[in-house]
Amino acid sequence: MSIRHSIETTLRECVDHGQFNDSLVEQFGAEPDWYGCPRCNFDKRHSSDSVIRAVGVTVHRDRLTNERLLDAGIPLRFQSCSLDTWAAGDSQDKLRAWHMATGYVDAFSENFGVGRSVMLLGQVGTGKTHLATGILQQVIRNFGSQGLIGRYTTAGGIIRSVKDTFGNRDRSESAVYAELVSPHLLVIDEIGVQHGTDFERTVLFEVINGRYEQRKPTIIVSNLGMTDLRQCLGDRAVDRLREGGLAVLFRWASARGDA
Repeated sequence: MSIRHSIETTLRECVDHGQFNDSLVEQFGAEPDWYGCPRCNFDKRHSSDSVIRAVGVTVHRDRLTNERLLDAGIPLRFQSCSLDTWAAGDSQDKLRAWHMATGYVDAFSENFGVGRSVMLLGQVGTGKTHLATGILQQVIRNFGSQGLIGRYTTAGGIIRSVKDTFGNRDRSESAVYAELVSPHLLVIDEIGVQHGTDFERTVLFEVINGRYEQRKPTIIVSNLGMTDLRQCLGDRAVDRLREGGLAVLFRWASARGDA
């Protein structure tokens, strides 16, 4: 197993296999942890003892999932935003949003097969990013060890990535778009905080349309309503997201007080 998120390494002694380089590995939403003897880890996964083998397989699966979660690019602030930590309180609207999210995850195999996207729309501070990253996290936890790749990004980040290719011989626009189309599930946050230029609409359409053509589901998060979203993204992009997709309007008050 490749250890991509190693923080540091140290030489240790294993009673069974001698010296080895142990790696302190970053953990998603938790404190870093030591990897341990790689040969011991391998032996556990292939042990003839079913109990030992089950433990080894579980640890290996969890480590693969951790790698996928770290690779998803979810900001530190939102790493604790799971579906389990969503607080609906006595709000039926919040509860409906949570049921949509958990239902989408439960049926992800079907949703992925048809490329079903999700639009989370509403005012600032209502938990849209919490729910979007919660869906992304849970899908990765369910399917990450099977090779599923999920990614979080922002509309502004996409536009900057494309602009950074201008005059850059080492990186092309097509490479940026390919990287955004390839994940099995993509979250695009902060749609609508841009300037609304034709260039920005074209860039975001390329991503949304590229994923639509490959039947890859996309979750978009925006403070805009549906009418303003059409002005921001264009009718063609919104129509691709809406085709067989889900839309949730976050109509309740902000949890950020005056923010």
